[in-house]
Amino acid sequence: MRALLRRLHRWCGLSVAVFLLASSLTGSLIAFEHELDAWLNPELFYTGTTGKALPLDALIARIEGQDSRLRVTQMPLDTEPGQAREVQVETKAITGSARAPIGFDRLFVDPTTGRVLGARQWGVWQWDRAHLMPWMNRFHRSLTLPGRIGNQLLGSVAVVWLSISFAGLYLTLPAKLKTSKTSDPGTHRQAGATYWSRWKPAWQIKRGAKGFRRINDLHRAAGLWVLLLTLSTAFTGIYLNLGNELFKPAVSLFGPITPHPFTTIPKARVPLATSPTLSPEQGLKLARELLPDEARHYENWYLGYDASRGLYRAAFKERGLREHILRVRYEQIFVDAESGNLLSRFGYISGTASDRFLVWLYPVHSGKLLGVPGRLAISLGGLFVALICVTGVLRWIKRKNAKV
Repeated sequence: MRALLRRLHRWCGLSVAVFLLASSLTGSLIAFEHELDAWLNPELFYTGTTGKALPLDALIARIEGQDSRLRVTQMPLDTEPGQAREVQVETKAITGSARAPIGFDRLFVDPTTGRVLGARQWGVWQWDRAHLMPWMNRFHRSLTLPGRIGNQLLGSVAVVWLSISFAGLYLTLPAKLKTSKTSDPGTHRQAGATYWSRWKPAWQIKRGAKGFRRINDLHRAAGLWVLLLTLSTAFTGIYLNLGNELFKPAVSLFGPITPHPFTTIPKARVPLATSPTLSPEQGLKLARELLPDEARHYENWYLGYDASRGLYRAAFKERGLREHILRVRYEQIFVDAESGNLLSRFGYISGTASDRFLVWLYPVHSGKLLGVPGRLAISLGGLFVALICVTGVLRWIKRKNAKV
């Protein structure tokens, strides 16, 4: 059994080492993506003004009034005074013609004046500071491969990673000491103590060890010290990359999962080119009135407008969402932008038990479940995983060279 697991651990580990190395290093950085992004681009993130934000309708009108090609598709509503809002935009549909590319899909806007501070295209590679962190986020999620190829590849890597982590744990365990069934309880207690004392060296790096022994100790000990983190990260990584293909079908065996409204609300053949009947402020107000009673105290998070479906998507969150410990609850209300009718609710309170389970997985993966300490653990854990990958490859190279 051990020989088989050792071979599987070695060859499966080598097959995913490069992908794990890339994901762990980028994951260590994007654990503090917003802070690093703001540090690199202070001229985009900070306005220098601390006045009251313009009313939502007036702010959107000012943004769209500066460029007639644009439509605001998502407006954050939770920025602090002095911070810019990163607003998502798209080109307006023109009947009978294709949308012309404009080279950006995000605008940084001063909410007190509507002044545009800068623009960027999320996830594309450009040799400048403004595009570095969004590109790194996209690379971490999909390796920047087209379509679902990158997600499926990384999801498969996560499956292998989870498996070899369990195999690696088993391989560190010492063989159990054989004790007679007729021996007294004191003998059993002594055997147990001996077992744990024999496992203890696996968690340590032998003092003075060099060469292969040191690399082997680093690989094994690092793997044990961050085992719980790697297991949770690999498990949640399967969901984030193979959610529809693998994870959700498995979870649905235990209870129903609510499909996302964008998969059930059809798109119009021709997106609405004119402004909707309901203004953004009216859409947000109506959505708040449609919140479940338990979520009435939630704070505004963001408001989106989808012209292809003719709806507003209003998101609300509990205070400290993904910033404070164990804060994961949110609600999204989908409202018809013409009639004001409720189209769908989607979130923690309005969801099923399976939905609520899934809501916890991204905060676990990102470390945001435990606030800043959790993100710090993910960042440091990513460096340990990188160390495990490097030492695993070096271990194989040294062993291979020794046999030559």
